Amino acid sequence: MKEYRQGVSLAYPIDHRLIRQFLAAVEHGNITAASNALHISQPALTKNIRKLEEFLGVRLLERHSRGVVATSYGQVLARRGKLVELEFEYAMAEIEAMKGGNKGTIRIGTSPVFATLYMPKVAISLVEQSPGLKIELENGVLDTLVPGLLQGDLDIVCSALDFPDHPELVKDHLIDFEHAVFARTEHPLADRDVIDPKEMMEYSWVMLAKDYVAVSRLGSYFSANGLGPPHIAVETNSFETAFASVREADFLTSSTLSLQPHAENMGLVPLPIQGTLWHFPAGATYRRSTTTPSSVNAVVACLKDIVKTTENI
Repeated sequence: MKEYRQGVSLAYPIDHRLIRQFLAAVEHGNITAASNALHISQPALTKNIRKLEEFLGVRLLERHSRGVVATSYGQVLARRGKLVELEFEYAMAEIEAMKGGNKGTIRIGTSPVFATLYMPKVAISLVEQSPGLKIELENGVLDTLVPGLLQGDLDIVCSALDFPDHPELVKDHLIDFEHAVFARTEHPLADRDVIDPKEMMEYSWVMLAKDYVAVSRLGSYFSANGLGPPHIAVETNSFETAFASVREADFLTSSTLSLQPHAENMGLVPLPIQGTLWHFPAGATYRRSTTTPSSVNAVVACLKDIVKTTENI
């Protein structure tokens, strides 16, 4: 490889196709697979990536026998380049909307409570406003949704806001939630007036998979009472499955009190524990931009109206 330059002059713009080709190589992890997906020859793709590396003055890909992997420089370009691609998609969607087409896709990440209580109505409202808009809903937890937003896989996240502030993200606080402990109505602890934390240590828990924030908060509750972390026996990606598992045995689970009606429909009740697990703010999070995409603004506006209406019922 040629010797890299020490500086880069931004007076000469990078061909957008080079960025797209580099992103394909990173996503596929293989030059041959990327060239096939792009419908160009492998030598042409290799040449263009080297051209991009020489322009920036850094090595973007490490090549090995099984394919390629982004260097630390390449990871930065991949993350930023993907956001550039997204901005282009937003621009196209807004132009279509101005022309009357209202096309495009909005990818919404949502926590279980938002997915259950608010997102069906939000989706209906968005479809009515923009008939050509495609809505993709992805259920998850903070530890999966926020990284997806930062990486450009999601356009907006509707969930808890109790995670560290990030310079690239905007948080819009809409509501406050309280977590509670749920058990089936036949559970030995269900008829107690107040439950000591020690008593709950005798039972196993069902929790959402990868919800490290909730597990940490749960551990903090027991730690504050001089106890170790509870035993988590089952992890699932679905709160319905979590509730169904608790209904079938003397498990315990943690969820927001806002889901109490759904829990009661499945034969569960909130337990009168000593103290509270935790309160937390919730709302919408999206990437900071000089101009927020109209589709993201539409989601926030719909969500605000529906949350306000629901809370006033």
